[in-house]
Amino acid sequence: MIASDPFRPISHFVAPRGWMNDPCGPIWSDGVYHLFYQWNPEAAIWDNMHWGHATSDDLVNWVYQPVALSPQREGPDRDGVFTGDVVVDQDRAVAIYTGFRFDRAQPQLQCVASSDLSMVHWRQRTKPLLANGPDHLKIGGFRDPKLWKEGETWVMLVGSKIEGLGGVIFRYESADLETWSFKRIFYGPSDLRGGDDVLECPDFFDLGTCHALVFSINSVVHVITGRYAKGQFIPARQDVLGYGGFYAARSFLDAKGRRTVWGWLPEKPWQAGEAAARGWSGVMSYPRVLTADQEGKVSSSLHPAMEALLGEEIFDGTLSDGMNVDGPQVRIRVQFAAMTPGSIVFAHTDRYLHLDFDPTTPHGEFSCNEDHAPLPKMPSASLDIYVDGSVIEIFTSSGATLNARAYGNPSRPFTLSGTGCFAGAKCVVHALLPATFRFAE
Repeated sequence: MIASDPFRPISHFVAPRGWMNDPCGPIWSDGVYHLFYQWNPEAAIWDNMHWGHATSDDLVNWVYQPVALSPQREGPDRDGVFTGDVVVDQDRAVAIYTGFRFDRAQPQLQCVASSDLSMVHWRQRTKPLLANGPDHLKIGGFRDPKLWKEGETWVMLVGSKIEGLGGVIFRYESADLETWSFKRIFYGPSDLRGGDDVLECPDFFDLGTCHALVFSINSVVHVITGRYAKGQFIPARQDVLGYGGFYAARSFLDAKGRRTVWGWLPEKPWQAGEAAARGWSGVMSYPRVLTADQEGKVSSSLHPAMEALLGEEIFDGTLSDGMNVDGPQVRIRVQFAAMTPGSIVFAHTDRYLHLDFDPTTPHGEFSCNEDHAPLPKMPSASLDIYVDGSVIEIFTSSGATLNARAYGNPSRPFTLSGTGCFAGAKCVVHALLPATFRFAE
């Protein structure tokens, strides 16, 4: 049933079955990419959380490995193994992650596991690494550790909130990944609100022209750029990192040292029941490369490895007249004058994909299905639109990205048409090739 589902993508990473959400500890090590992810292998609903694990040598084709981390019967993660990070320390890999114990006043604890460098067989510690947050602060939520090393010191960020003030990110330090000391509030309190107000899935890295702090709250991934010196981060600019259904972003350095990020693409809430019945829920975004300009504005572009997914060219012309195109697995590249409004429709008998551009809004905007992203008015702009089953990813020439979902009629053939500024737009359409997903032998 899952394999034949027309809404299931063929080139985005998906779990073999069940529910998937946050990427956890993505890492490139010894020539292998490792992707860990929140996973409920038993049903396509949020429950019974484990860490799934997959490996790849090219970021395109994946091998499903055995479950990496599971709830321990009486361990600090008895009620779920949640988001965390993985680092390499000499001849071992170390995972630090959030465990849940609902019988505690503070149910979230930081836990630790270790493995050899194959990262296939993990040993989970039966005692928590950090059972509580800072003693002198009244906090709510304590989760999603992120790690890196500065000289001989390991640094860990943990997302939290201070009651009555707002979301914060704590900084801890360690010499050995075992004994951790709270150092300071690294960022916050924030005036952003959503959920329990915790700044989730913190990440921090150098982009050359600036340092970037990434966190998620209220279904939005935010990126703060600024200066970093002597363990202190001085924010200067705040933006959104990925519009639409894109959450819990986590980054790593790829084989060429490029800052690469994944995010979770959830199903739409009104699709939850149907997703559960189909046996799978949640998709990982395509990997994206992040860069920043001199002003600290962060741009996202599709990772070059994804070019391997482009198949035969099936159209090269303009959108003046509607055309028949096989769907719904295609890459549509459109170049247009972004000066006046226009629309693109890609569909069989309904609006599977309906994109509108409106330059009359204060900063310019385009929308796809239910989701919106900025696109300023300009003489020449381009959109790279990837349609993969129910998943839509759009990369703009301005560096913004938009994720949307499509649950219309997936029957073939599809028609592709444009009106307004898109009517005479240059358009090239390629088929998308399937990636391979197989189980480890």
